Amino acid sequence: MDTQDSFSGALDSNLGLYDDAATSNFEARLATSDSMDVEPEVASTSVRIHATFGMEEEDTEPSIDKDAYEDDEDDDEDVLEDDLSLLMRSWVNERSSPEILEYEGATIENLMELVDFQTQKMATQQAALANILKMDVDRVKYLVRSYLRTRLSKIEEHARHYIKETMYRERLSQNELEYAKGYVELDERHVRRSFLDQLPPHLRGLEDVTAEGLEMVSKPDLDAAAFCRVRATVGEFQFEPR
Repeated sequence: MDTQDSFSGALDSNLGLYDDAATSNFEARLATSDSMDVEPEVASTSVRIHATFGMEEEDTEPSIDKDAYEDDEDDDEDVLEDDLSLLMRSWVNERSSPEILEYEGATIENLMELVDFQTQKMATQQAALANILKMDVDRVKYLVRSYLRTRLSKIEEHARHYIKETMYRERLSQNELEYAKGYVELDERHVRRSFLDQLPPHLRGLEDVTAEGLEMVSKPDLDAAAFCRVRATVGEFQFEPR
């Protein structure tokens, strides 16, 4: 017995309360499903629902909305994982590097938007699922805080140097640049009020260079040891001399 006969027999025995119009509607929908190469299990479930309740095609809620919603959730999870992996790599690099690196502004912005979305979503979920979502949100927040604090620590240590050099100034975000300028102003005001104003005028400079080439402005030690991990084989490679 083929698929159409099997479903027709099931319909006659179980749905005898319905008229011939419903049966014809069922058979027409089954024929349409077969012509569209829909898998038998999916097609039979769809037409059984239509035939049982006598629903017309235009009155049925299309299943594409549910699929699109699930696809949107999957896309959000993929974006979260991609941005989270990028943030973790940037966080490790920032902590291991002696100098400040490029600011991952787009990644931070995307993650904070997803954190806000997950926070709103937790209010509509059951307690168990809400706790799982909260763990993910807390993990992202911890990484963002640690990443930003690491950068602020470097800025405070070499604020004058980062402001002075164009290369480093371009690596800072707008907020970090304003923070660095404010930190330098406060530091200069403090040392001048504390003792610098009591010194002779030729000894009051904060960015002087001695005859031996020693600078008062501290710089990151680019010769410091740093750990690295090789991610791909590139053959022979020679570091450029500084």
